[in-house]
Amino acid sequence: MTELEIRNAIITSMSGTATWANSTFIPEMFVDEFTRRADLVVAGNKLVAFEIKSERDKLNRLDGQLKSYTRFFEQVTVVCAERHLEGVAANSFSEVGIWTVGNDGSIRKVRKAKNLEQNSLESWLSFLPVDELRKILKAHGIKLGRHRHDLLAAAVDISLKAIRKYVLDYLRRRELRIQERVRKKGRDQPLIPLSVETYLTTLPQQPLTATPRVRPQPSKSSASSSPA
Repeated sequence: MTELEIRNAIITSMSGTATWANSTFIPEMFVDEFTRRADLVVAGNKLVAFEIKSERDKLNRLDGQLKSYTRFFEQVTVVCAERHLEGVAANSFSEVGIWTVGNDGSIRKVRKAKNLEQNSLESWLSFLPVDELRKILKAHGIKLGRHRHDLLAAAVDISLKAIRKYVLDYLRRRELRIQERVRKKGRDQPLIPLSVETYLTTLPQQPLTATPRVRPQPSKSSASSSPA
């Protein structure tokens, strides 16, 4: 199975349960200063990340991926093809869940993910863009700063519980807005789940053309003063 097929199998499995029925599924989210990309994030009663390892994938980056994910998410699970099971078990922390997926899309839960306490305000706030940082500060009556680092410094006066709730609500709102824009383009798409590939198919299909980069020519005055 491809990564997309495995992701859809995960979403189908989870969305059919009462625990995750009202959750929002977010494909491919960057975290840790854009150094890692989680294959699937679920924003529900908690923030959960899934790393997918299909038949075609290798496990050489798994250790680094899990080190990042366990710093930002409250549960982390690796979903892998059967042939990767031994390698995933050997290269993942005991807190990380392990599922395998068959060629027919059936999922077998080998190890349950443990809850991870995420008590870092900085980690939670990293999910918020500047405009959302301004909103949460304003909602708590905190004076706004001009730059992101000023906003982050001011946010330390907000409780961890309030920030966590705001982040989960924001992630759900963000994904629903993306999906609503997709639906307004006239495509009959389900609200949940929606994959990146599905979203891309809704965009206008126009041929790609290369735009040449033109290097600006120096003015005569700057050219004459330039060193040889």
